[in-house]
Amino acid sequence: MNYLDEITVEELHDALDNVDGKKPTQRLLAAIAYKNGVAQTELAE
Repeated sequence: MNYLDEITVEELHDALDNVDGKKPTQRLLAAIAYKNGVAQTELAE
């Protein structure tokens, strides 16, 4: 089971509004992109 299956894009956006730091922000942006259909290989680039 994929952890992101249990969370919505809206919840990720809410978390993004409340996060501090570059790395956590990048992780949330990658998760949002993934939920919107961007392939993991493309995200890795």
